Amino acid sequence: MLTIDWKERLDKDTEDYFIDKLPKKDYDFEIIFIAYPERVNGKIPPDVIIHVAGTLLKCMGKNHEQYAPFIKHLWARKGEYGRQAFVQIISKLFPKRPMVYLPILEAALASANPAEMNMIMERVMLPLLRKSPEKYLPQIYAWSKSDNPELRKQAMNTAIKLIKKVPEQLREVFGHYQHLWYYPLEDNAAEHIQLFKTVGKLDPEYFLEVARSFENNRDPQIVELVCGSIQDYDAELERIVGDWTKSGNARVKKAATAAQRLLSRKRGKA
Repeated sequence: MLTIDWKERLDKDTEDYFIDKLPKKDYDFEIIFIAYPERVNGKIPPDVIIHVAGTLLKCMGKNHEQYAPFIKHLWARKGEYGRQAFVQIISKLFPKRPMVYLPILEAALASANPAEMNMIMERVMLPLLRKSPEKYLPQIYAWSKSDNPELRKQAMNTAIKLIKKVPEQLREVFGHYQHLWYYPLEDNAAEHIQLFKTVGKLDPEYFLEVARSFENNRDPQIVELVCGSIQDYDAELERIVGDWTKSGNARVKKAATAAQRLLSRKRGKA
C-alpha cells in the first residue's frame, strides 16, 4: 500500500515530469518513481506504476490524443514498467476514442507475450465488455479470427470470462462461436471445447439443448467438440453418444467411445 506521503510525492514528481520533461520528448518516465525505496522481488511494485499512470492521465486531460507517441513509446521502449503504465492508460482512454486507440492497442497485442496479452484483455477489454458487451464483443470476435494463434486463444478466453461474469451473454456469445463449428477449427478446437464446457457448467439445460440439436450430425469435428465437452452424466447424452459409437467414421467412433467411457464412469459415481 502506498502511503499518503508517497502518493503526494509521486503526484508532484509526475506533474513536474509532465511539465518539464514530456514536452521535450523526454520519455524516460522512470525518473518519476525510481527513488521509491520498497521493492518486490527487486522490482517497483505495480501499485506505484498504476498510481503514476493515473496521475499522468489527469495531467493529459482532454488533450490526451496529442500524447499518443508517448503512450506508444511506453509499450515499445520502456520495458515492464512501461507496459504496465501503458495498459493502465489505455484502459481509460480506449473507450473515449476507440478509433484512435484501437490501432495502438492492436500494435501492442502484436508484440505482446501471452502474459501481457492476458493483462491487456483482463484490464482493458474485460471491464469494457462487462459494461457494454454489444459494443465490444465484435472486437473480441474479430480477434478470434486473427492469424496470431495466441491472440485467438486470448480472445476466446476473454469471451469465456465474460459469460462467467455476465451469464446473460452466454447464449449470444456461444451462438456466435457455434456457427464456426461448420468450418475447420484446426488448432482452435481446444478453446471451443473449453467454451462449451463452461456453457455446461453455467447452463446444463442449454448444453443438453445444443447437444441434442447435433444428435443426427455425423460431422467428425462437431462430434469431437460435443464429446470432448461432456463432463457429467446424463442419460440423454449417453443415448446420443451411444448412437455415434456405431458410426463407420473412425474419428466419430473414437470420440464417441471416449465419451461413452467417461459417461459410464460418471454414472457409477452418481
